[in-house]
Amino acid sequence: MSHKRKTGNEIKTIYSLHQRYGPVVRLGPHELSVNSIDGLRTVYTGGFEKTSWYRDIFVNFGTDNLVSTQEHKPHSIQKRMLSNVYSKSYLQNSPDLQRVSSIIVADRFLPLLTKLAQSREAINVLPLLQGLGQDFTSAYLFGSKYGTDFIHDVAKREHWLDMYERFKVSHPKERSFGEFEQWCLALCDKVSYDLNEKRARNDQETQPVVYAQLYRCLENNHERWERKRLVLASEMLDHLIAGHETSGITFTYTLWELSQRPALQAHLRAELLGLSPTLRNTSPERQKEKETEGALPSAQSLNSLPLLDSIIRETLRLHTPVPGPQPRVVPSSSQSVTIGGYTNIPGGTIVSSSAFSLHRIADVYPNPDEWLPERWLNPDRGNSEAMKRMFWAFGSGGRMCLGNNLALQVIKLVVAAIYTNFTTSIVDDEGIEQEDNYIAPPKGRKLVLQFTSVSKRRPRS
Repeated sequence: MSHKRKTGNEIKTIYSLHQRYGPVVRLGPHELSVNSIDGLRTVYTGGFEKTSWYRDIFVNFGTDNLVSTQEHKPHSIQKRMLSNVYSKSYLQNSPDLQRVSSIIVADRFLPLLTKLAQSREAINVLPLLQGLGQDFTSAYLFGSKYGTDFIHDVAKREHWLDMYERFKVSHPKERSFGEFEQWCLALCDKVSYDLNEKRARNDQETQPVVYAQLYRCLENNHERWERKRLVLASEMLDHLIAGHETSGITFTYTLWELSQRPALQAHLRAELLGLSPTLRNTSPERQKEKETEGALPSAQSLNSLPLLDSIIRETLRLHTPVPGPQPRVVPSSSQSVTIGGYTNIPGGTIVSSSAFSLHRIADVYPNPDEWLPERWLNPDRGNSEAMKRMFWAFGSGGRMCLGNNLALQVIKLVVAAIYTNFTTSIVDDEGIEQEDNYIAPPKGRKLVLQFTSVSKRRPRS
């Protein structure tokens, strides 16, 4: 299996082994892969610690963050500091996120797409949507004052994405305090200065919600400031990385699937036009709404749309941004560990599950290699709960992705904004197949689309 990892064939190889041998397969002398709901419960809610691989790959500034932390206790302590500002209820009612959403979607993104549609200029949406994800994440972390504008500033976006590509293939010791980390640290220092000096913000600026939350929680920590400074920076950089890359992948594959289905685009738009207010960019009511705070439809109303939800959910199932194995270590204890009927699994054994394999269990997801949003709209009787339990785009248990609610809220808003106003068609999708990696963008790193403005009239019912 180590050879398969090095040659970029690990994920599909594991899937083929599960198809051949069942829900538990042995990948090596001390390594298992598990592909069942019972296995998920045992491993990911049963107290199995992360392996050292996470620290080797995801540590920033030589300092742990939520992803790189191996042990449960320190992870749990830090996660509690941030869980409130990433909760679904907080996000849906956050005036700061509402303001950020209005700035990015209504003031930046939709006008750009309108210009592209008017000029008939095709665009590679992957870097654009990665940049949009970064704009949302940075503004929620640091406030709109220090958030990026990668929608407009193409040169800075390209430089940042290039920095990141070099960063992620470097060993943590090599990249420590390099250009990418220094960029983040400088940004954190600016926000810390504002918080420490209690500098007033103008009415248009939003709060640095996530940074301020962790900053306040660490204030009572008796460690020296330099240590707390690096804890803050490591955590923020981890959120920035996750926020731009995984959301960019999900946006790209959602648009790719919809661009092949004009009729489904029309059905989705009909659903979206039922929102109040709508997300129409150039309608008279849009101009009136922009004079008032809260011009966008509420997150609650977007979350209630069944077709939109099924489209996003099915994209996350079939094109999971993080399809690779999530390794854990069987604890060394006096209690016998049993997984999938196999007993007395020794402590120290590495056990993992992967979203790629879980999302292709045919008994749960019939025709698993097909993109079928309707499976979520009309699930077979008795299969709905199984589909939800096996859905693993964000993981499960105490290590489940902290930002899953933010990701879903932003993705739904952006997809809704696009298909309220435009149709999309494919110009170039060569290399659209996903890489066989832990994080899996398209192999060709592109999806070139044409945006076309749609009629402002409501479709006849």
